[in-house]
Amino acid sequence: MMIAPLKSGTPAIVKATIPALEAHGVTITKTMYGSLMRDPSIAAMFNQTDQANGRQPHALAAAVLAYARHIEHPEKLEAALRLIIERHVAVMVKPEQYPVVGEALLGAIKTVLGDAATPEILDAWADAYRFLAEVLIAREAETYEERAALPGGWRDWRAFRVASRFEENDRITSFWLVPVDGKPVLRHEPGQFLTFRLERDGLSTRRSYSISSAPDSGGYRISVKHDPKGKVSSWFHAFVKEGDVLDVAPPAGDFTLARSGSSPVVLVSAGVGITPFMSMILAALDGCKSPPMRLIHGDHDFGRMPFRAAFIDAASRPETCRIDLFSSTGEGNSLPVPGHQGRISAQWVFDHMEPDAHVFLCGPRSFQRDLIGGLRQLGIPSAHLHHEFFGSDEPLPA
Repeated sequence: MMIAPLKSGTPAIVKATIPALEAHGVTITKTMYGSLMRDPSIAAMFNQTDQANGRQPHALAAAVLAYARHIEHPEKLEAALRLIIERHVAVMVKPEQYPVVGEALLGAIKTVLGDAATPEILDAWADAYRFLAEVLIAREAETYEERAALPGGWRDWRAFRVASRFEENDRITSFWLVPVDGKPVLRHEPGQFLTFRLERDGLSTRRSYSISSAPDSGGYRISVKHDPKGKVSSWFHAFVKEGDVLDVAPPAGDFTLARSGSSPVVLVSAGVGITPFMSMILAALDGCKSPPMRLIHGDHDFGRMPFRAAFIDAASRPETCRIDLFSSTGEGNSLPVPGHQGRISAQWVFDHMEPDAHVFLCGPRSFQRDLIGGLRQLGIPSAHLHHEFFGSDEPLPA
């Protein structure tokens, strides 16, 4: 695909709109999403909770502003582009959907800025969006093709059967999925996720769950925490049984150990945030090449921690992964790993990590925000801090 460069005047005009984006960016993206959500096929790709609570509009407003600031140096946005591409590939974004989004964005700019959105500004943003869309379309096409060409890979949605389900504790249930066609599957990179197309029982959405198993050519395991107020997790727990068939996209996501190179890693999780780390630990226990690894995990109490068998196995091989567990009370730890009372703190992590280590964090947003902020204050560079946010489940009607 040949991508035409930006028009000569576009960067200057786009950069001149930065003050307007700083002042009105969220209003623009909320207006844009309001238009897009009228298309059911597009609405199904978005987490409606993140729409309602403003996370998605705020995130997109920040992305649009970053694009405007760096439009002459797009290489500075490479990490953000990789994340966008992974998310788009996961939900099967199609090239023909980009013009729809572009029209909604330009319409929102015109609506919010009014007469300030001159024809020159609208033309410049149309060109800027066109360029970015063509870059994303080209790179997403490459990603689709690359993954389909890998052993066990596929394109579009593939039917998987629930081979088994297992209650890890009273909140988290694991589901083992195998392909209906009986052929091998793509061995995922530990830390990646699966996306499901759910069009049944009143659901019309896409939802992603981290893979919690080691790479395997036979299938995947996901582990779902039940949120009593959440539509999708409630559906998984109440209705998904052995033998059911689900539509699944290929593994996606870049929250993997490739980010750290050969440096030691510290995995810090709370609650169901442990799921991508369990895949990393199980891969290491299976003999996959991995850097020196330490897991620091917190939960409400030791008795409800999931993946107990894996913890016990890992404890017997501390040279592969050292483990520390935290709970509110510090009582009842029957696992053969060190237990601690209270919450995981940035200072504790800092005091128990190697100087050149990379820290991977996964768990509730407040948990990650506190730890990332604290570790930065303690001198850990941002390039050594990696996090994965789990999207909020869509709430059930009151």
